[in-house]
Amino acid sequence: MTKLGEATLKLLENSAVRKGLAELRVGIEKEALRVGRDGFMSLRDHPESLGKTLTHKFITTDFSEAQVEFITPAVHSVAESLDFLKELQAFAARKTDAGEYLWNASMPPEIAGDETIRIAEYGNSNAAQIKTLYRKGLAHRYGKRMQTISGIHYNFSISDGLWQEFHEQCTSGGSLQDFRSAGYLGLIRNLQRHGWLVLYLFGASPAVDKSYLASPHPTLSMLGDDTYFGEYATSLRMSDLGYTSVVQSELDIHYNSLCDYIEGLRGALATSVRQYEQIGVAEEGDYKQINTHQLQLENELYGSARPKRNTKEGERPIAALCRRGVEYIELRSLDINPLNPIGICEQQAHFLNAFLTHMTLAPSPCISSGEQQALNDQQRMVAWQGRLPNLMLPAYGDGGMELREAGHQVLDDMRLTAEIMDEVYGGTGHTDAVNAQAAKLDNPELTPSAQILKGVKQKGSYTGFIADLSKNQSDHLKAMPLSGERLKFQEAMVSQSRAAYEQVETQAGSHSFDHFLDSQNKTEVLPPECLDGQ
Repeated sequence: MTKLGEATLKLLENSAVRKGLAELRVGIEKEALRVGRDGFMSLRDHPESLGKTLTHKFITTDFSEAQVEFITPAVHSVAESLDFLKELQAFAARKTDAGEYLWNASMPPEIAGDETIRIAEYGNSNAAQIKTLYRKGLAHRYGKRMQTISGIHYNFSISDGLWQEFHEQCTSGGSLQDFRSAGYLGLIRNLQRHGWLVLYLFGASPAVDKSYLASPHPTLSMLGDDTYFGEYATSLRMSDLGYTSVVQSELDIHYNSLCDYIEGLRGALATSVRQYEQIGVAEEGDYKQINTHQLQLENELYGSARPKRNTKEGERPIAALCRRGVEYIELRSLDINPLNPIGICEQQAHFLNAFLTHMTLAPSPCISSGEQQALNDQQRMVAWQGRLPNLMLPAYGDGGMELREAGHQVLDDMRLTAEIMDEVYGGTGHTDAVNAQAAKLDNPELTPSAQILKGVKQKGSYTGFIADLSKNQSDHLKAMPLSGERLKFQEAMVSQSRAAYEQVETQAGSHSFDHFLDSQNKTEVLPPECLDGQ
């Protein structure tokens, strides 16, 4: 259940708590492939006019050289975050090479072959080379095609002031840092329980180009000569066709406590597996992956949500979590919506803020291994056939529930949270967003996945439909006016990235990459003070 407890409801009457609700912080990361005139991913270098990907704060690349990643700062205003994201994409659309455009969808366009997917390059310094090597490892472990999938990551945090207010009402003792970390882990557990709703409401990848698959798919239907689709699919990106890994499915990583999570992550970062040992670290002097461990680095861990903490220079993410606790969560299950020029709209962001806030406030008991399996089955089922009429969600323990009924139950429980947030922020944006999602439960044709599949069928091709949309949207972004002040800011970010890049290159030091990688692999994942704390 997601109903708020009486103590929480009473706490929400507190003026200081309501003030804290006005200080939620949101940051958005969005990936977009550069696509050329020929309809394939670009093989060209990342545009020099966009700055250096190693050191640019807001525009970099993800797996491939053609996969641009836009990163907004964490801000209090949804509108400000979306405006920043739109501005980044408008700037990139202007600076992208002639004939190229930004692919505004999660599943990639036609792929001519793995050799046409160019791994991102960042420079000659050790810091740059290890980023590229990490991506080489991903290619060897999972294949390049899987890495061409793009998405939106929604970074969400509650103000320290609000955590302080909650902590003062807590009688269990413990530090504010531990209390905050436990709160964020509770949010992630609730996302595991109810994250299927995000796939149903916002899933936008019901189809894929045939070239993405190595062989015909047994359950997907064929449209024309080049498109596979799921008649009731919501998010193929989040299905078994998307980010999946046999090795990772066997990891012993849980979110019942920060200690549990860190210990599981630490084990995965330190445990070598035969499958990756067979790949090898290097062959004839050419490195293939950072190491043969279950995870090369922390970011390799897949999943719909991650606990995060900003790192200091030279600090590993796991060590930052151990030292200073969880700072925010990263929701990773959002598809890019091709029907929106920037991939996400304000109504969706208002809903996510209300949803994530409610899931933070709602009870969140620990998840057993049996329940975890049922939750994984729920997400898999909704990704593959979430719009199937009268779909029953598998459950752990007391029987299943029809998706529509379960969804309405969650939305009904969170309406009060949305109303309180509207009182805090003014207007009716959060309540309106909840009502809009309720309409999707009653009418699946309103979901992005249904609308996109309709367009794909009318066009007769997934790639053709998305290409037409993306070209028009790129043209729209190019034509979007940028004030002189904002254009000056973007150009300054490019210049700063170049200056920082030159500094990294010139201060790289005397150690060879061989020595650098060896020292990285020999360094303990957790520093002594964290190990003592464990």
